[in-house]
Amino acid sequence: MSWDALTMLALGLFGFLALLVTLITSLLKQLPDLVAAWRSLTTRGAGCACGAAGDDADAGRE
Repeated sequence: MSWDALTMLALGLFGFLALLVTLITSLLKQLPDLVAAWRSLTTRGAGCACGAAGDDADAGRE
């Protein structure tokens, strides 16, 4: 393995690690907001009107 190939491998590896650390850091910074949004969606039923649609369909059958 030549020095050029070794240098390019090292640069690529450090670039990949920097990208990985950046992505993990940004995800961890957004995690509280993501958890809050997930909890609000699950408590509200994600805005699904499935129950209302089911009630209308049952009312039409009677």
